[in-house]
Amino acid sequence: MGYLRDPATLPRLPNLYPDQFWFVVRASGYEANLRAWVATMNDPESPEYDPVGWAAASAKLEYAGYFERDHPLVEAARVALGMSATELDDLWLYAAG
Repeated sequence: MGYLRDPATLPRLPNLYPDQFWFVVRASGYEANLRAWVATMNDPESPEYDPVGWAAASAKLEYAGYFERDHPLVEAARVALGMSATELDDLWLYAAG
Protein backbone atom coordinates (compact mmCIF):
# COMPACT_ATOMS: atom_id res chain seq x y z
CA MET A 1 0.00 0.00 0.00
CA GLY A 2 1.25 3.44 -0.85
CA TYR A 3 0.35 6.67 0.84
CA LEU A 4 -2.84 8.33 -0.39
CA ARG A 5 -1.37 11.82 -0.17
CA ASP A 6 2.22 12.94 -0.47
CA PRO A 7 3.40 13.01 3.17
CA ALA A 8 5.83 15.83 2.35
CA THR A 9 2.92 18.18 1.58
CA LEU A 10 1.00 17.59 4.80
CA PRO A 11 1.53 18.97 8.26
CA ARG A 12 3.01 16.04 10.14
CA LEU A 13 0.93 14.67 12.97
CA PRO A 14 2.79 12.55 15.50
CA ASN A 15 2.66 8.79 15.40
CA LEU A 16 0.51 7.26 18.12
CA TYR A 17 1.50 4.37 20.31
CA PRO A 18 -1.09 1.58 20.49
CA ASP A 19 -2.37 2.70 23.90
CA GLN A 20 -2.88 6.25 22.61
CA PHE A 21 -4.59 5.03 19.44
CA TRP A 22 -6.92 2.60 21.20
CA PHE A 23 -7.70 5.13 23.94
CA VAL A 24 -9.02 7.67 21.46
CA VAL A 25 -10.84 5.03 19.38
CA ARG A 26 -12.62 3.77 22.49
CA ALA A 27 -13.22 7.16 24.11
CA SER A 28 -14.74 8.53 20.91
CA GLY A 29 -17.05 5.54 20.53
CA TYR A 30 -15.60 4.21 17.27
CA GLU A 31 -14.18 0.87 18.44
CA ALA A 32 -17.17 -1.32 17.55
CA ASN A 33 -17.57 0.31 14.14
CA LEU A 34 -13.85 0.07 13.39
CA ARG A 35 -13.75 -3.62 14.27
CA ALA A 36 -16.95 -4.26 12.28
CA TRP A 37 -15.47 -2.52 9.23
CA VAL A 38 -12.34 -4.68 9.41
CA ALA A 39 -14.48 -7.81 9.84
CA THR A 40 -16.43 -7.03 6.63
CA MET A 41 -13.20 -7.42 4.68
CA ASN A 42 -13.08 -11.09 5.75
CA ASP A 43 -16.75 -11.83 5.00
CA PRO A 44 -17.28 -13.42 1.55
CA GLU A 45 -20.88 -12.13 1.56
CA SER A 46 -19.79 -8.51 2.04
CA PRO A 47 -19.23 -6.11 -0.86
CA GLU A 48 -16.10 -5.06 1.08
CA TYR A 49 -14.68 -8.62 0.90
CA ASP A 50 -10.91 -8.41 0.54
CA PRO A 51 -9.02 -11.15 2.41
CA VAL A 52 -5.63 -9.57 1.69
CA GLY A 53 -6.90 -6.18 2.86
CA TRP A 54 -8.35 -7.86 5.94
CA ALA A 55 -5.00 -9.53 6.70
CA ALA A 56 -3.19 -6.19 6.44
CA ALA A 57 -5.80 -4.25 8.41
CA SER A 58 -6.24 -6.78 11.20
CA ALA A 59 -2.48 -7.24 11.57
CA LYS A 60 -1.94 -3.47 11.75
CA LEU A 61 -4.67 -3.00 14.36
CA GLU A 62 -3.52 -5.93 16.49
CA TYR A 63 0.26 -5.74 16.25
CA ALA A 64 1.36 -2.26 15.21
CA GLY A 65 4.15 -0.69 17.22
CA TYR A 66 2.73 2.71 16.26
CA PHE A 67 0.02 4.25 14.09
CA GLU A 68 0.70 6.87 11.42
CA ARG A 69 -2.03 9.40 10.65
CA ASP A 70 -1.19 9.35 6.93
CA HIS A 71 -1.14 5.54 6.62
CA PRO A 72 -3.57 4.26 3.94
CA LEU A 73 -5.35 2.03 6.46
CA VAL A 74 -6.02 4.96 8.78
CA GLU A 75 -7.37 7.02 5.89
CA ALA A 76 -9.55 4.14 4.64
CA ALA A 77 -10.92 3.61 8.15
CA ARG A 78 -11.69 7.33 8.46
CA VAL A 79 -13.73 7.23 5.26
CA ALA A 80 -15.46 3.96 6.21
CA LEU A 81 -16.42 5.41 9.60
CA GLY A 82 -17.77 8.60 8.03
CA MET A 83 -15.33 10.90 9.80
CA SER A 84 -14.07 14.15 8.34
CA ALA A 85 -10.32 14.60 8.04
CA THR A 86 -10.54 17.46 10.53
CA GLU A 87 -12.39 15.31 13.06
CA LEU A 88 -9.76 12.59 12.83
CA ASP A 89 -6.92 15.11 13.03
CA ASP A 90 -8.45 16.62 16.18
CA LEU A 91 -8.86 13.19 17.79
CA TRP A 92 -5.31 12.29 16.75
CA LEU A 93 -3.88 15.40 18.40
CA TYR A 94 -5.97 14.80 21.51
CA ALA A 95 -4.61 11.26 21.77
CA ALA A 96 -1.04 12.49 21.29
CA GLY A 97 -1.74 14.97 24.11
